[in-house]
Amino acid sequence: MTFTIKYLDEYRLPGYPNASLYLDRSPLAVVEAEDKSTNTNDGELNTTIGIATTLYNWCPDALAAFLDLDAWFSFTWSVAIQQGDQDETNIEIGRVGNQITFGTLDKDGDNWTLMLTYNIVLEGEDRGIWKPNPKESMQGEEDVTDMQEIDRLSRAFATSLVEKKVWLTGKKIRHTFHVEYAPMDVWGDGILMNPHWLYKSLDLSRCTSCSAPATETKELQRCGRCGTATYCSSTCQRKDWAVHKHICNLSLEDRGQMLAITEKGGLIGWDEERMYAKEGSGEESKNPNFLKEQLKRTRTTC
Repeated sequence: MTFTIKYLDEYRLPGYPNASLYLDRSPLAVVEAEDKSTNTNDGELNTTIGIATTLYNWCPDALAAFLDLDAWFSFTWSVAIQQGDQDETNIEIGRVGNQITFGTLDKDGDNWTLMLTYNIVLEGEDRGIWKPNPKESMQGEEDVTDMQEIDRLSRAFATSLVEKKVWLTGKKIRHTFHVEYAPMDVWGDGILMNPHWLYKSLDLSRCTSCSAPATETKELQRCGRCGTATYCSSTCQRKDWAVHKHICNLSLEDRGQMLAITEKGGLIGWDEERMYAKEGSGEESKNPNFLKEQLKRTRTTC
């Protein structure tokens, strides 16, 4: 099966306006759902394209967190399908440091039914390459130790994500998103977070989805239930619902705590010493997803 592949030539991590990105030593790309443009071609969907497509379509900031190894020690994106039913399915994409794990879990979300793991090479001539990890991959109760089989299962999993459009929400579908900015709870997923608030604080003067500002002739419509999102159109509201749905239904206390730790320019401002290099220090980024090596972001570049 072939897909229309769109290259994200202009996509950047916050704080790195001139740094091109890639995944597994290939240009960052997603499956194009709309009409073809000049930076698309027809090709096969591989594992990295399927994962990037899923995260980018759910929320571009979620893809940024997945790629941003300097800022976020761990990352977990999950979706429960048919939540609460006997046939509930849980899908997860996670990263801890340079180790990426994805697959499916049982109804309770406690045990993997398919777990596929890769390690990103951090340095040397193979820097940026995803290498299958046969020590931590399994299907059912059986270990998967053949690296080619890990690649085959991963490609099938990624294709399924795109074909089923798992980034969309609906009845009995719930997405959740967690990050850690430092090693904290090795057994947990990290901090429950709104991906919109990773790199910036809540700003009700702009559309939550497309960032368009309010104007004299067009007001933004604020979420009447939680008050933590504004939209310039019903189209933007629908597009963001898969993200906002879970945030909107949190308790006032949980949502308030989330707002408190992101008030200094987003969660990235919570621990400046860890997130940023000192200006003029020359500290290099350890992120292997940059096409060329970069200096670590400083506070003045964000």
